Amino acid sequence: MKIFLRNVLINWLVLYLVGSVYPGFTIFHDIKTLLSAAVIWLLLNKIVKPIIKLLLLPINLITLNLFSWVISLLTLFLLQVLVGGISITPYSFPGASFEGFVIPSMNIGIFLSYLITSTLLNAFHSFIMWLIRKDAE
Repeated sequence: MKIFLRNVLINWLVLYLVGSVYPGFTIFHDIKTLLSAAVIWLLLNKIVKPIIKLLLLPINLITLNLFSWVISLLTLFLLQVLVGGISITPYSFPGASFEGFVIPSMNIGIFLSYLITSTLLNAFHSFIMWLIRKDAE
């Protein structure tokens, strides 16, 4: 039970952070939506994602594990469908410039928005898990 609550709290924090950082991913910042999204995301990652990976194992082996991105996008889509307060939308990046390095403005479509959201969710989750393991040593 303690591990389940810790994972729900970590998922809650990750969803809150990604919702604050990336404008293409919006989630209502109330307790009910964040908590239900954290629990459902935990269940999707622990139960549904391994089943999908097992079913699509031949495709994943042929593509040298590149198809795992599609599996992550599928679980993110299921999270959006199951939780009402989450939306992933296209985003118009205004561009940036720093010390002569220029990133031009661009329109990010829905597929790329899903990909960025999934990458940010997994990166923040991995970073927080790394911090917890580093602190425990």
